[in-house]
Amino acid sequence: MAAVWLWNSSTGRLELAGEATAAAAESAPTASLLAEVKAGDAVIVSSCVAEKKKGSESRQGESGQQGESGQDQSRREQQGVKEKQGLREQKGITEKQHMSEKHEGYGKQLLPVLPSGIWLLNEGESGFAAMSAAEQQQRLRRAGLLRRQELGDSDRLYKVAIAHLEPIELQRLDRRGRPAAGQPLLRAEPGGHAAAPWPRDAALRRVIRAAVAALYALGLDMGEAEVVLGEGGRAAVRAAGVLRDAKLRAVGLARMAAWYEAAAAPVPGTAPKLLLGADPEFALVRPDGRIVPASRFFGDGAQGAAGSDAMLIGRRIVYPVAELRPEPAESPAALAAHLRRLLLRAAERISDPSLCWVAGAMPVPGLPLGGHIHLSGTPLSSRLLRLLDSYAAFPLALVEDPAGRGRRPRYGALGEYRQQPHGGFEYRTLPSWLISPAAAKAALALALLCARETRALTDIPALDERYVEAFYSGDHAELAGCLDPLASAMAATPSYAALAADIEPLLDAARRGITWDERADIRHKWRIPMLAPASNKRPNK
Repeated sequence: MAAVWLWNSSTGRLELAGEATAAAAESAPTASLLAEVKAGDAVIVSSCVAEKKKGSESRQGESGQQGESGQDQSRREQQGVKEKQGLREQKGITEKQHMSEKHEGYGKQLLPVLPSGIWLLNEGESGFAAMSAAEQQQRLRRAGLLRRQELGDSDRLYKVAIAHLEPIELQRLDRRGRPAAGQPLLRAEPGGHAAAPWPRDAALRRVIRAAVAALYALGLDMGEAEVVLGEGGRAAVRAAGVLRDAKLRAVGLARMAAWYEAAAAPVPGTAPKLLLGADPEFALVRPDGRIVPASRFFGDGAQGAAGSDAMLIGRRIVYPVAELRPEPAESPAALAAHLRRLLLRAAERISDPSLCWVAGAMPVPGLPLGGHIHLSGTPLSSRLLRLLDSYAAFPLALVEDPAGRGRRPRYGALGEYRQQPHGGFEYRTLPSWLISPAAAKAALALALLCARETRALTDIPALDERYVEAFYSGDHAELAGCLDPLASAMAATPSYAALAADIEPLLDAARRGITWDERADIRHKWRIPMLAPASNKRPNK
């Protein structure tokens, strides 16, 4: 049975998670406990716990502002960062990775050796301690999340505590950053392991999603964020960092331990089948380059296998893009076949022969397109999201049109996802890979590989700041540096042989610097019949 361990990187102590083992762990030396950690176990990195016990709770009350307290805490942690300890798996460590991580602050830790196959949770907290306040703000700004400190008259301020993508507390704050009167709007049970239910209010859900995204951008699986809900319902982040409240940290650690135990040991006979789904978008362009709304042919937000998708422009909802919603499938080839059938069905409804069907990241300036991939039958985790960023988003970014960089960060930020009613989730970072069947099958195969091999894939370039910056800035030369290690890591997994035929053409194009043409009509490569424009038809005699 998998065990869950807690590593306090401030004190260098290792403990088994759970109150029942706390007494034994207190007396057992870390060296002896390290010998008991085995493949399949999880280790949760948690620093700053000792600081909290020494009175950081009173500091929080004096500060009132999370942004200021977070910066003070960061400076305190930087002073002792060389004495802190962290974790690293022995397998897959190279000199290049060590140098890269030393540059980002990870290499400043004294790292004990663990067996391969360990699942690390919240490992970014040690690296976060090495970030300056300016670095934290830069990462939030790059992800499109940062908000100015001043509040507008209609702005509302919240503090959200998060543990592994789920809220454990949502608190309204007054304009000075202090808790408003009354109980929190949401709070997980201190003794329970279940996640707190998300609020039904759409605006509050956006607040929580902004907090999750902020912590993800900072490399944290557990922490808190101050989120501003502005006029029009848009959420933005003022500050984010580690959890300072000792009770909330305990709740968060218990929540992460319970999540891993459930994910590592599902009830026999209840494991669902791993399925792929998608809802890629394409646009209809006139010969003069202007967009024709897809709603002209599919209706406003038509529900069904092929329809139009909504976009908010100002205060007006429009439906400019077409969206395919195929039935889920077990393989990339099967799902691609479903997509082609839907394109054929769409061709029956789109009656204007002069229109060009385009896909990609941003085939028309100002019109971003997405290629969301749905996964069900696999646990949603921050590790899986970072694998999808590394093995799907990075290679696709290397072959997308250079203009596609304009889609980010408003759309296509790393780690972007939505949970779905069917129990799975959709990964929303990718551009529309509907460019061709080859691009579609490559994107789907890469996502499927990540879901199947979440534990086996230990090389995660999305944890390397160089590659994250290259992704957002569109630096193909820098981003390409992760390609060969990714290919080697994938090839070593059991799932790769069955998926290689779909993946390798994309990797080859990325190595050769070939990018897709977003101006080309996607019907050519999908073999969709194209009607000749009326001007080219011969007149009837």
